[in-house]
Formats: sequence, C-alpha cells, structure tokens
Amino acid sequence: MRKLTTTGWGALGAIMVAMAGCSGVKIRQITPQKPYEEGLRFYRPHPYLWVTKDKSGGLQGSIIWLPDKSQEYVATAKSGWGRADSRLTLENGWNLTGFSESRESSTAEVITALTGSLQDVTKILKATSKEEICPGLYVFVFDETTGLVSGLKPVFQFE
Repeated sequence: MRKLTTTGWGALGAIMVAMAGCSGVKIRQITPQKPYEEGLRFYRPHPYLWVTKDKSGGLQGSIIWLPDKSQEYVATAKSGWGRADSRLTLENGWNLTGFSESRESSTAEVITALTGSLQDVTKILKATSKEEICPGLYVFVFDETTGLVSGLKPVFQFE
C-alpha cells in the first residue's frame, strides 16, 4: 500500500474544500440564452400605486407589489460535501421574500419599510403631477440615470 505524500494530502484537501464550497443555493436570471431547466422559479417585485376613494370622496393610495414578468429568476440548491440546509420563502407564490443559509436576506423588511413610508404617496403625487390622479392602478416609472421615481403610468383607471 502506498503512502500519501505531502502533495497527495494537499490535493485531497483541495478537493474536499472545493466539494464543500460547492454547496448552497444558486440564483440566476432566466434568459433566452439560459432558459429554465429546474429549480424554484420566482419574479422580482415591482411597486404599483393602488388609488381608491375613501368614504368622504377623497383619494387614498397604497403601495402594492406585483411580479415583474420580465425579471424571472430560478433558485437551485446544490449540495456539496456534507449536509446543506437552505430555505427559500415565497410570498403569493412568486415573490422571494426570504432566503436563509449562512446569511439572511432582509428583502421582506426593506419592502415593509418602503411600504410604510409611502402610505401617503397620493398626496405628494397629486401635488406634483401634471395629470389628474383618479382611482385605479398605476405603475411607478423610474429614471434610468438616477434610479428615482420619475412618474406614474396608468395601468387601468376607474371612471
């Protein structure tokens, strides 16, 4: 029987480290070049403004999150050497709100914080908008240079 040399032990150690390093969750965007094969599919959320009339006839708005169908992703778990424990949490069947492994995502907390801070967004938009806001669903439009909200685009409006 042959003994492992220092080089042999080093190679064996490198292989074991590489195998252990391969475990985890891989998340990638689904594109025409890299279509869906297997895994958990989900979409990135996009904010919309839902405008309704209150009892006094005034307007009130709330932020809702709907899937951006152009931003489809897939998560696949890869196991390496030993046991990997990965957990993905979907909300409404499409929105990845939680990911835990060795680190934890704060996506849900960020969405909650943003929603809470934009509850009275209708008043701001009505004061700055050139068009009349009426009850309906509006998608936020973002400026490509600054990343800030540059306007609203009606998806549908009630008469």
